[in-house]
Amino acid sequence: MRKNVLQAMLVAGIAAVGVFFCGCSDPMVSNTARTAVEQFLLSDVIEQASDQMQFASYKGKKAVLDYNYLAPQVDKPVIQGLVERRLAECGVTVVTDKKDADIIVQLVCPVLATDMSKFLLGTPSLPIPVPDTSVQIVIPEIPLFLKLTRSAYGHFSVNILNAKDAAPIEIQKGIRTRSEFINWTLLLIPWKTHSMKLSESKPVENNEVKIIID
Repeated sequence: MRKNVLQAMLVAGIAAVGVFFCGCSDPMVSNTARTAVEQFLLSDVIEQASDQMQFASYKGKKAVLDYNYLAPQVDKPVIQGLVERRLAECGVTVVTDKKDADIIVQLVCPVLATDMSKFLLGTPSLPIPVPDTSVQIVIPEIPLFLKLTRSAYGHFSVNILNAKDAAPIEIQKGIRTRSEFINWTLLLIPWKTHSMKLSESKPVENNEVKIIID
């Protein structure tokens, strides 16, 4: 009996040391369906793609948007909003009735998703059973070097058609974008790097909103 107690105390001591020296917090904790990082990554690849879409030659035209090919995408409303903003920046007016339109803009998005990869040098999370009990003590992951990469990928194309007869005018294909957020740990010291613009915006004074259209 005394031997089992000593073994249990030893396991508990090892677990306590592991917790004490583990300096890496879990970056995947989320209070919403998707983490803020995932949402930033996806919105970033969508915004990159919309910025690459070329509508300047249609300045002054009226366009009706065809979103039927976006149906499988959860982030369809974000794509719609950013593409319509891009059209406005290029001087194209968005209308809802095809009869009023000069062109039809069809959006296609076969890929819009996130991936994660992990490289670890250290000890992984390790469950240790307490002898003669059903209790398990879990020693947390202790990284000497850790690279946790979360990436988002987008693949878009745009079909521009004549609104009168649906004849093709222009096809913009091969719009591919990527964004990434990396959690690093070296000798228990964590830090982060990313390709997104996360700087805080300055508040607008006097409740004025400025819109600049090139």
